[in-house]
Formats: sequence, C-alpha cells, structure tokens
Amino acid sequence: MSEKKVLAIDAAIILFFIFLFITSVNLVAAGGDGISTSAELSYELLGDENIVHVTKEVTFTNIDENTRYWQGYYDTYIYYIPDGAEDIRAYDSSNSMEYTKGDGEFYVFNFNEQIWYGDVFKFTVEYDMMVNQNTAVFNIWDNTDSATAKVTMPDGYEVYLNTQNCVIVPLKDSYVIDLDNLGKGVVPITVDLVRHTELNSMTETVKLKEKDVLVTVRYWDGEERWAEHVMDTTSSSLVILEDIWGVAYPAGYDITITESSMEDTGGYGGLNNWSKGILLLHTSRDITLVHELAHYWTESCSFEQLWMDEGYANFYAMKVLEELDPLQATKELDRLSDIGDNERNEGKLSDWSTPSELAPGYAYQTKLNYKRAFLLTYSLYEDVGMDTFRDAGMEFINMDNVDKSDHISIMESISGKELDAIYDQYL
Repeated sequence: MSEKKVLAIDAAIILFFIFLFITSVNLVAAGGDGISTSAELSYELLGDENIVHVTKEVTFTNIDENTRYWQGYYDTYIYYIPDGAEDIRAYDSSNSMEYTKGDGEFYVFNFNEQIWYGDVFKFTVEYDMMVNQNTAVFNIWDNTDSATAKVTMPDGYEVYLNTQNCVIVPLKDSYVIDLDNLGKGVVPITVDLVRHTELNSMTETVKLKEKDVLVTVRYWDGEERWAEHVMDTTSSSLVILEDIWGVAYPAGYDITITESSMEDTGGYGGLNNWSKGILLLHTSRDITLVHELAHYWTESCSFEQLWMDEGYANFYAMKVLEELDPLQATKELDRLSDIGDNERNEGKLSDWSTPSELAPGYAYQTKLNYKRAFLLTYSLYEDVGMDTFRDAGMEFINMDNVDKSDHISIMESISGKELDAIYDQYL
C-alpha cells in the first residue's frame, strides 16, 4: 500500500469521527433533573425611591450524565421573575446576558458559554419592584433547588412575615432579615413592611335612609389611592347594606377607618371598635372592609354567639360584593367554601371564641371557624331565601339578646321549615 493511499484513509477516518462528534452535540434547555442550582437572594428596600431592589446570584451546575463525553451541553436556564418586575438585567462575571419572556412568571436566560458535564456557571439577575411610599408587600420564592435570602430595610419599619424561620439583625441605620429554607417545594414567604407616619384624612358625607353619616378615612403619606378606594367602597357598601338588611344604619355615630399594620390589628384583616372606628389592614381585600361595616348591623342584633356575628358579617359582605363586583364575589365565595368534609365538623361553633391576637398557634382554627360560620349562614340562606333573612334580621335587631334557640326558632317560624339538619352540622 502506498504512503499516499494510507494518508487518504487516515484523513477519511478523521473526517468520519469529526462528523460523529458534531452530530452528537445537542443544545439542551436547562430545567430538568440533570442540573443542580442554588441562589443567594437579596431584597433591599430603598424607601426614598419607592422600590425594592432585588439581586439574585445563581449558581448552575451541570450534573447530567447524558452530557458526559461531549454528548451535549446546557446553554439556557428558565428562571422565575415575579410579575411587575422592572428594569430586569442579567450578567455573568464579564458580560451581560440576553433573556426572553417565557410562560407566566418565568424567563429564559441565555448563557454566554456552553455548560458541559461537570461545568459550573454563575450569573446574576437584578430587577426592581415598585412599592408605596410607606408600605412594601412582596413575596419571596425561588425555583432553584435551594436558596437563601436576606431583606434589608431602613430603620423605622415594622416587619411582618408569614414564617418563623428567620433572624432579624439590627444594624446602625437598617435591619437585615436572614431567611433560609427556600427553593423548590417551599411556599412563598410574604414580607410586609410598614413605616408609620402622621395620618392624613379625607372625609365624605354619605346620605343614608334616616341620617347622614360622615365617613373619615385616615391614611399614611403616599397612600391616597388606598384611601380613595376605601372611601368609594365604604360609601357604596353602606347604601347597599341598608337595602339588603332592610334596616337603616343602626349606629348612632359617624365612621372612621384607619389604615393599619399587622401589629395594629393583632394579625386580623380588620377590627371594628365601634364608635372608635375601624382599623383596616393596609393589604385587606374589599370583603374585609365590608365585613367590618356589616358589624354595625350585627352588633345591633345582640347576638349571643360569635358564629352569628361573624357568619352574618361575611354573608352580608358577600351580598354587597355581588352588587359591587360580581367576579370578586365569586372568587370570595370559592375561597370561603374551600374546606374539606372533615373540617366542616371540626369542633362546635357554639363554643367558638376568637383570641385577641391572631398568633400562629390560633390562626388555622380561627380562619377555619370564620369559614364554617359563613357556610352555616350561607346554607340557611340557600334553604330559606333572602326574604326570610330580611324578616328575621328585623326581629333580631329588635331583641335584647339572641341566643342559639332564639335564632333557630325565629328562622324556622318565619320560613316554615325544619332546619335542624343545617344547624346540627355546625353547632
């Protein structure tokens, strides 16, 4: 065999293996079991700028056995960025990175290099979240395998978290909250930061059936939109409450609603202190505000048991929402009805009392009983109808005291129905 022919065969073999190598390399999108990811998260409240600046330092490791021996590589990563994030930017140690919006709250980040088996790639994502002047509420969640987080805020803020797994470290002019146990499978952590300022006020006179009621909304600096929404909802709700109860506003005083924090409300969404006014959590939904307004009527009924007060307040709040915002009413009905069959019978509502503060140890049972009280009331409504509710409500308001037997006898007398099956399920 000639030397020239040998060289030709060797060249063919080399080209063949080059062909095999090229065809065996595949682009693989990250996100499966073949990767390991971790992140260090930082949330810094910049109160003077009304933003929370977020920095996420991500470490990506290729442990995919299917990419051994140059069989493939990773070059993208699908990463969670919350709705409302602004000025998103990503970069590695030397260059900026491109990204595209994916499905929902996920983005696709493009690596600046190919990550083969055993390789590690580190990159950083930054973005801003707009917050109010004196309130900042946001969720911390991450889709890496594990993550740690810290929250830094200026001194003077009140902090509420829906987790006990944190350490709060006071510094000279700020506080740092160190969080752990984040990543896949961990529920989001809600951070609620509030800075109390002197309260501003707006007032409006609401013309009701028998009197004009002066409504005052007290709010922190920068919370005008919150105050305007509360005022509009209150004005409309009072008129509707008079109509559906069939009873004019029964209290002998005007109404004051004060924007409040978790510390102010003891963990509840709102507190009605009667002539002293309503404390309303700054993050509460409309149903909570209307619920507290409905208490002016339930208080006049002299209900003996708590389930009557709270069940009726939620029921009438729901009826108001059906007129103000039917879509929101449907969502609230679904939320209040979302309990299991075993939970419906968990304790007797006739023995229910609420703690002064909604501490974690009481929260589950208290929230469940609010739902059960509503479902008892709503079940009665579905059986007897609104006319019976309106007639019974007038009788309740004219009584000095309404105990369980009074409630049952009046509802059965007006409706002409036996209702033991409904009452017995909850009481």
